[in-house]
Amino acid sequence: MLFILTGDVRTGKTTWLEARVRELEAAGVPVRGVLAPGVWRDGEKVGIENVLLPLRERVLLATPAGDGCPTGLGWDFDNAALARVNARLAGLAADVKGVGRPGLLVIDEVGPLELRRGGGLTAALELLNAGPAPAWSHALVVVRSALAGEAAARFARSWRSVEPLSPDESGARRLRGAFLAPGGTSPAPSL
Repeated sequence: MLFILTGDVRTGKTTWLEARVRELEAAGVPVRGVLAPGVWRDGEKVGIENVLLPLRERVLLATPAGDGCPTGLGWDFDNAALARVNARLAGLAADVKGVGRPGLLVIDEVGPLELRRGGGLTAALELLNAGPAPAWSHALVVVRSALAGEAAARFARSWRSVEPLSPDESGARRLRGAFLAPGGTSPAPSL
Protein backbone atom coordinates (compact mmCIF):
# COMPACT_ATOMS: atom_id res chain seq x y z
CA MET A 1 0.00 0.00 0.00
CA LEU A 2 1.08 3.57 -0.65
CA PHE A 3 0.19 6.02 2.10
CA ILE A 4 0.03 9.69 1.12
CA LEU A 5 0.57 11.94 4.13
CA THR A 6 -1.06 15.28 3.38
CA GLY A 7 -1.40 18.60 5.05
CA ASP A 8 -0.66 22.23 4.46
CA VAL A 9 2.54 24.08 5.32
CA ARG A 10 3.49 23.91 9.01
CA THR A 11 0.86 21.33 9.99
CA GLY A 12 3.44 18.99 11.55
CA LYS A 13 3.75 16.40 8.78
CA THR A 14 7.48 15.77 9.24
CA THR A 15 7.31 15.90 13.05
CA TRP A 16 4.46 13.36 12.96
CA LEU A 17 6.41 11.20 10.51
CA GLU A 18 9.59 11.29 12.62
CA ALA A 19 7.57 9.94 15.57
CA ARG A 20 6.06 7.15 13.45
CA VAL A 21 9.50 6.17 12.10
CA ARG A 22 10.86 5.89 15.66
CA GLU A 23 7.82 3.86 16.68
CA LEU A 24 8.10 1.42 13.77
CA GLU A 25 11.86 1.01 14.16
CA ALA A 26 11.42 0.30 17.88
CA ALA A 27 9.02 -2.50 16.88
CA GLY A 28 11.59 -3.97 14.49
CA VAL A 29 10.12 -2.64 11.24
CA PRO A 30 12.87 -1.58 8.80
CA VAL A 31 12.42 1.98 7.54
CA ARG A 32 14.35 3.31 4.53
CA GLY A 33 14.20 6.56 2.59
CA VAL A 34 14.38 10.23 3.49
CA LEU A 35 12.92 12.65 6.03
CA ALA A 36 12.92 16.41 5.38
CA PRO A 37 12.92 18.35 8.66
CA GLY A 38 13.20 22.09 8.65
CA VAL A 39 16.18 23.87 10.17
CA TRP A 40 14.90 26.52 12.55
CA ARG A 41 16.65 29.48 14.16
CA ASP A 42 14.79 31.86 16.49
CA GLY A 43 11.42 30.67 15.15
CA GLU A 44 12.42 31.21 11.52
CA LYS A 45 12.91 28.41 9.00
CA VAL A 46 16.45 28.83 7.68
CA GLY A 47 16.89 25.56 5.82
CA ILE A 48 15.62 22.13 4.84
CA GLU A 49 17.63 19.05 5.67
CA ASN A 50 17.33 15.56 4.29
CA VAL A 51 17.86 12.77 6.81
CA LEU A 52 18.77 9.57 4.97
CA LEU A 53 17.28 6.46 6.55
CA PRO A 54 18.17 4.10 8.07
CA LEU A 55 21.61 5.58 8.89
CA ARG A 56 20.29 9.08 9.70
CA GLU A 57 22.95 10.87 7.68
CA ARG A 58 21.99 14.55 7.51
CA VAL A 59 22.36 16.65 4.35
CA LEU A 60 21.52 20.36 4.11
CA LEU A 61 19.33 20.39 1.01
CA ALA A 62 18.04 23.95 0.70
CA THR A 63 18.25 27.44 2.12
CA PRO A 64 15.87 30.38 1.69
CA ALA A 65 16.14 31.87 -1.78
CA GLY A 66 17.02 35.44 -2.45
CA ASP A 67 15.66 37.51 -5.29
CA GLY A 68 15.54 35.74 -8.63
CA CYS A 69 14.95 32.25 -7.22
CA PRO A 70 15.30 29.86 -10.18
CA THR A 71 12.71 27.39 -8.85
CA GLY A 72 10.12 29.98 -7.89
CA LEU A 73 9.53 27.90 -4.75
CA GLY A 74 11.31 30.18 -2.29
CA TRP A 75 14.27 27.82 -1.74
CA ASP A 76 17.72 27.52 -3.25
CA PHE A 77 18.45 23.79 -3.62
CA ASP A 78 22.07 22.65 -3.34
CA ASN A 79 22.76 20.62 -6.50
CA ALA A 80 25.51 18.56 -4.82
CA ALA A 81 23.17 17.74 -1.93
CA LEU A 82 20.39 16.75 -4.34
CA ALA A 83 22.81 14.49 -6.23
CA ARG A 84 23.91 12.87 -2.96
CA VAL A 85 20.34 12.23 -1.79
CA ASN A 86 19.29 10.94 -5.22
CA ALA A 87 22.30 8.59 -5.32
CA ARG A 88 21.43 7.21 -1.88
CA LEU A 89 17.78 6.73 -2.85
CA ALA A 90 18.74 5.05 -6.13
CA GLY A 91 20.99 2.73 -4.14
CA LEU A 92 18.07 1.60 -1.98
CA ALA A 93 16.42 -0.15 -4.90
CA ALA A 94 19.62 -1.93 -5.87
CA ASP A 95 20.72 -2.91 -2.37
CA VAL A 96 18.63 -5.93 -1.44
CA LYS A 97 21.46 -7.78 0.32
CA GLY A 98 20.64 -8.52 3.90
CA VAL A 99 17.00 -7.56 3.48
CA GLY A 100 15.06 -9.49 6.05
CA ARG A 101 11.44 -8.64 6.29
CA PRO A 102 9.95 -5.93 4.10
CA GLY A 103 9.51 -2.58 5.80
CA LEU A 104 8.47 0.94 4.93
CA LEU A 105 9.85 3.28 2.28
CA VAL A 106 9.54 6.93 3.41
CA ILE A 107 9.77 9.85 0.99
CA ASP A 108 9.46 13.27 2.63
CA GLU A 109 8.50 15.17 0.45
CA VAL A 110 7.39 15.15 -3.17
CA GLY A 111 6.32 18.54 -4.45
CA PRO A 112 5.95 20.59 -7.61
CA LEU A 113 9.67 20.38 -8.32
CA GLU A 114 9.37 16.59 -8.66
CA LEU A 115 5.81 16.17 -9.94
CA ARG A 116 5.67 19.04 -12.41
CA ARG A 117 9.24 20.02 -13.30
CA GLY A 118 11.17 16.74 -13.39
CA GLY A 119 13.67 17.98 -10.80
CA GLY A 120 14.45 17.53 -7.13
CA LEU A 121 14.25 14.02 -5.72
CA THR A 122 13.98 12.25 -9.07
CA ALA A 123 15.21 8.94 -7.60
CA ALA A 124 12.31 9.09 -5.13
CA LEU A 125 9.87 9.24 -8.04
CA GLU A 126 11.55 6.21 -9.61
CA LEU A 127 11.20 4.24 -6.37
CA LEU A 128 7.55 5.21 -6.00
CA ASN A 129 6.82 4.50 -9.67
CA ALA A 130 8.27 0.98 -9.23
CA GLY A 131 5.87 0.02 -6.42
CA PRO A 132 6.60 -2.53 -3.67
CA ALA A 133 10.10 -4.01 -3.52
CA PRO A 134 11.83 -6.74 -1.51
CA ALA A 135 12.93 -4.14 1.05
CA TRP A 136 9.51 -2.48 1.45
CA SER A 137 5.98 -3.72 1.15
CA HIS A 138 4.52 -0.28 1.85
CA ALA A 139 5.57 3.30 1.21
CA LEU A 140 4.65 6.64 2.70
CA VAL A 141 5.11 9.80 0.67
CA VAL A 142 4.57 13.31 2.04
CA VAL A 143 2.68 15.58 -0.34
CA ARG A 144 1.03 18.92 0.31
CA SER A 145 -2.77 18.81 0.15
CA ALA A 146 -2.93 20.68 -3.16
CA LEU A 147 -0.84 17.95 -4.87
CA ALA A 148 -2.33 14.86 -3.17
CA GLY A 149 -4.72 13.98 -5.99
CA GLU A 150 -2.02 14.38 -8.61
CA ALA A 151 0.38 12.17 -6.62
CA ALA A 152 -2.29 9.51 -6.02
CA ALA A 153 -3.13 9.36 -9.73
CA ARG A 154 0.55 9.15 -10.69
CA PHE A 155 1.45 6.30 -8.32
CA ALA A 156 -1.84 4.32 -8.27
CA ARG A 157 -0.73 2.06 -11.14
CA SER A 158 2.30 0.80 -9.19
CA TRP A 159 0.67 0.18 -5.81
CA ARG A 160 -2.19 -2.14 -4.89
CA SER A 161 -3.90 0.72 -3.16
CA VAL A 162 -3.32 4.33 -2.24
CA GLU A 163 -4.57 5.75 1.05
CA PRO A 164 -4.44 9.34 2.28
CA LEU A 165 -3.26 9.92 5.84
CA SER A 166 -3.47 12.98 8.06
CA PRO A 167 -0.76 13.79 10.60
CA ASP A 168 -2.98 12.86 13.54
CA GLU A 169 -3.75 9.86 15.76
CA SER A 170 -6.12 8.35 13.21
CA GLY A 171 -3.32 8.37 10.61
CA ALA A 172 -0.90 6.91 13.15
CA ARG A 173 -3.31 4.04 13.92
CA ARG A 174 -3.71 3.28 10.21
CA LEU A 175 0.04 3.23 9.59
CA ARG A 176 0.66 1.10 12.69
CA GLY A 177 -2.05 -1.31 11.54
CA ALA A 178 -0.17 -2.01 8.30
CA PHE A 179 2.80 -3.32 10.29
CA LEU A 180 1.90 -4.02 13.89
CA ALA A 181 -0.65 -6.46 15.24
CA PRO A 182 -2.67 -5.39 18.28
CA GLY A 183 -0.39 -5.33 21.30
CA GLY A 184 2.59 -4.02 19.30
CA THR A 185 3.85 -7.28 17.83
CA SER A 186 5.02 -7.00 14.28
CA PRO A 187 3.87 -9.62 11.79
CA ALA A 188 5.78 -9.84 8.52
CA PRO A 189 3.86 -7.80 5.97
CA SER A 190 3.23 -9.42 2.62
CA LEU A 191 4.05 -8.02 -0.78
